[in-house]
Amino acid sequence: MNNNKVKNRFKNISHLSMNVLPASLLLNAMPLFAQQNAIEQIIVTGTYNPLTMEQVSSSVSVVDREMLGQLNKTNLADVLQSVPGVLIERQGGPGGLAVASIRGGESNYTVVMIDGIAMNDPGNSRGGAFDLGSINVDSIERIEIVRGPQSAIYGADALAGVINIITLRPQQGHQQSISASVGDEDFQQAGFSALGAGDKTDYAMQARVRDSGEPVAGSRAEDSEINLRLGWRPTDAHSISASARYFDGDRSSYPEQSGGPQFATSPALDYTDYTNKNAALGWQFQIAEQWKSHLQATHYERSESFDSPGIAPYNAIPPNGADTEFERQQISWINTIGQQGKLWANIGLENRKEEGDSRGYLDFGFVMPTDFALDRTTDSGFLDLNAQLNEKLLLQGSVRNDDTDGFGCETSTRLGLRYQLSESIALRANRGDGYKLPSFFALGHTLVGNANLKPEKVDSWDAGIAWQVSDQLNTSIDYFAYDFRDPIDFDSELFTNVNREQIKTSGVEWQAQWSSVDNRVGLRGNATYTDIDVKDSVSVLTGRPQWRAGVAAHWQLNESVRTSLDYQQVGEQFATSQHTGEASLHELDDYQRFDANLFWSVSDSLDMTVSVENLFDSSAATAVGFPAPGLWWRIGLQWKTGQ
Repeated sequence: MNNNKVKNRFKNISHLSMNVLPASLLLNAMPLFAQQNAIEQIIVTGTYNPLTMEQVSSSVSVVDREMLGQLNKTNLADVLQSVPGVLIERQGGPGGLAVASIRGGESNYTVVMIDGIAMNDPGNSRGGAFDLGSINVDSIERIEIVRGPQSAIYGADALAGVINIITLRPQQGHQQSISASVGDEDFQQAGFSALGAGDKTDYAMQARVRDSGEPVAGSRAEDSEINLRLGWRPTDAHSISASARYFDGDRSSYPEQSGGPQFATSPALDYTDYTNKNAALGWQFQIAEQWKSHLQATHYERSESFDSPGIAPYNAIPPNGADTEFERQQISWINTIGQQGKLWANIGLENRKEEGDSRGYLDFGFVMPTDFALDRTTDSGFLDLNAQLNEKLLLQGSVRNDDTDGFGCETSTRLGLRYQLSESIALRANRGDGYKLPSFFALGHTLVGNANLKPEKVDSWDAGIAWQVSDQLNTSIDYFAYDFRDPIDFDSELFTNVNREQIKTSGVEWQAQWSSVDNRVGLRGNATYTDIDVKDSVSVLTGRPQWRAGVAAHWQLNESVRTSLDYQQVGEQFATSQHTGEASLHELDDYQRFDANLFWSVSDSLDMTVSVENLFDSSAATAVGFPAPGLWWRIGLQWKTGQ
């Protein structure tokens, strides 16, 4: 992408953001009091109000700003690859789809949020799975990953867990930065941010553009983004926040299951052009010392235009495409009553409206329309109880009832406990259930849709232990078991979507972190083992390796130079392909990847980075015929100023 294209993208997003913001004074789903300097110690995901780590029984991982800087990845999928329990399925390079699976569940069982607003689109062909490529890592403050069913908090869809991406937050004072990077295969990226906070107000603004280049043949992506956030605290009892985000992108790749650049019989590519808009408005009112009320509204909108040549010269997947529109509006009222840290409850109501419209086609030599338009409304009530019974024992329980048009009522529950066995050892256990409504695509598609589909459901439990071995070393291990019922799948004989019987997953997650006494050297390790049992033993689930592990290290060489290393190893996994004209199952080899970064603080205001990904040029296939990028480098500069 040349300089003129970069300038034009900045011009386009600036113009479009002016249309988005006035129409979307809708809520910031994160309360303002979670935006203070101690945000690294506060968890806002899987809870109705921000809590400290010691007040959470769920299995949670946090990737903070420091860790993001050390990893220095350009793709969110690569960041999440280092989180226990998260498995990544991807189609080759940056233009291919990249989705996350938590604890072996389907990728559409994971809700992906940005600042508490769900990004999943139930109108897409993957049943609502979210493409991780449509997130710019440079705009992220931290990522919170909560494992386990979260329907008792978020309602439908969060069967396996939640990934909440929290964008940059202002600190006291004012800070500005400009960054740019270039790399192998025509990679280019540029960004600007301005953050600030005073006694009564705070603000954040980021604008970014990115061209991924073409590290894998046919696979490339370009995108632009703008984020705006405003906060106002007129009195000690009131806080008001507003935010808006605009993300525009396009990408290309060989069609899924086509055999990719290695085996595809045609060079024709899939093309996708999409736009994401989300906005938020929130008001928090401290009514009394032990009564806090939070009213919030959110809006999410996605537009996508997709065209595929199919898999030539075969007819199993003919040329196809669709123009889709999806909108979700959500209003919630949460009342927190009691003394947090001792005995407190969250009580509230929520209303969610979803509308999807798709105008598509299949070309069998004659064009067959595949249009559908669906909408649904869900009214919810919830109660969440928390009791710190003594210095050692925390009990938590949540219940939620969702009433959805056409599906009736669903009740979801969650129970958890955390027990401080000793000063250095904490135990936790959780039991929960959840459900997912059939996607608009699964229900309404002209050819494969089935209006009689039932919601997918899950029961699960997990237990873990966290051990603070010393001031420098901590580790934790968790065991989990999921029982998924009525999973939705495509039946090739009936040629429609159907509910299958049962899928069970179980496994173990381990992580550890060590730092030297002076914090100049640090190590992080993680490993995940996942066992998947499909009741119909003839079937296997694709894109989910049974095991993976990794280790990351950082070292402060001197006052101005530091380095980081990241090693990941991923086990064998199954994948399907139709590049021969018939569906075939393949086992992809395990693979390794080693990335290295060098950071140089040239001055107080200028930083430079040199990064090499896949340092040993390890060959790997992420899907049949889709190679992962080989050895790849980039150089970046960041200028920052402020107080």
